[in-house]
Amino acid sequence: MMAIHHQIVVLSILLLGIAPAFFASAFSLDLSTSSSKTQKTSANNSERTSRIAIVGAGAVGSYYGGRIWESVRSVSNTEVMFHLRNEHYDHCLDNGISVTSIDGDFVIPPDELLAYPTTEDMVNSVKDDHDPAFDWVIVALKSSSLDEVPELIKPLTSPQTRVLVIMNGLIEDDLIEMLRGEQGIECKAVYGGMALICSNRLSPGVIDHSYAGKLVVGVAYSADANDDGYCKWVESDKKAIMDLFEPVKPVPFEFEDNLLRGRWWKNCWNLPFNGISVAMGGITTDRIVGDPSLRKLAYKVMDETIATANADLAKHGFPEEEFLPEDTKEKMMVFTDTMGEYKPSTMLDLHARKPMEVKYLFKTALDRAANLGVPVPHLETLVSQIEAFQRHYNLY
Repeated sequence: MMAIHHQIVVLSILLLGIAPAFFASAFSLDLSTSSSKTQKTSANNSERTSRIAIVGAGAVGSYYGGRIWESVRSVSNTEVMFHLRNEHYDHCLDNGISVTSIDGDFVIPPDELLAYPTTEDMVNSVKDDHDPAFDWVIVALKSSSLDEVPELIKPLTSPQTRVLVIMNGLIEDDLIEMLRGEQGIECKAVYGGMALICSNRLSPGVIDHSYAGKLVVGVAYSADANDDGYCKWVESDKKAIMDLFEPVKPVPFEFEDNLLRGRWWKNCWNLPFNGISVAMGGITTDRIVGDPSLRKLAYKVMDETIATANADLAKHGFPEEEFLPEDTKEKMMVFTDTMGEYKPSTMLDLHARKPMEVKYLFKTALDRAANLGVPVPHLETLVSQIEAFQRHYNLY
């Protein structure tokens, strides 16, 4: 839902609307740190090495990538490789990645961290292996960097690679066009990930996970689907992603059958609360829900979002039972009432004078409403104000 400059994303562990178990968060955690890469065991050392690349290991990528690393740490023939940039790479090379978390702290020591400043360096490090392919490429960047994704992941992909893009907004149309059209990237499947988490990069290599943590994933494109239908997938696509995250016990994971619906469901929080926060110059969510006028405005934006979402779902041929229910807005509001002084992603970007995720988080939703003939006057006003801040401070 939300991604701040340090990629803070949070959504309700209480809501039950679209995906019934969307926010279950009770799970156990094994914090054993006694093993090392040299202590990994395997019944068959001749197995090929399974490789997982984490591209964009910031607040969100370091957390989920780190949890995957935990789950395979004592398993031979599996490597989790981290793409880190600039001072983040320099720091982590000497100090590793340190994560404080409500679900248990962990550290990836520098002698166990496979860190690379470029994706080409990742590839070069394994080019002499008899099978240098990457099984998974997990991208965790802001949607303002979407156009960088094809060039970043192209060296890592093969026809058997599965790509998971954890990112905010309605990105799938442009992402698939970039991958399959402009770059001609071949891969087994492309997944869209929605990180329902509050995770903040406090400093290079230091991550704080303070709330939620659910990861919801749907399929955007499948090479095995018999047609190019919207978000079509086959059972093997679901099994592959479920198998990847099944051993990652600290991360509540859910497969979303309908990625388009999931994206719009998240927008029911993102559009009103990120939007109003920035339109008001950067205020916390408690001030939005606590002010009668802003609370009413949030309801209006959610009404418009639900109307647009259901029109979009209908256009793509999905039945009414897959539409967003009207009570979605009340559940979103109830959750936000309990959130406290939360700072939405675009608010933090505005205050830090960093690029805001305007295009895919706001403008794409507004344009889609216009194309569908759905009136959204309140959303249109919010987006106009957000774009004005973006122009004024050059936050592109």
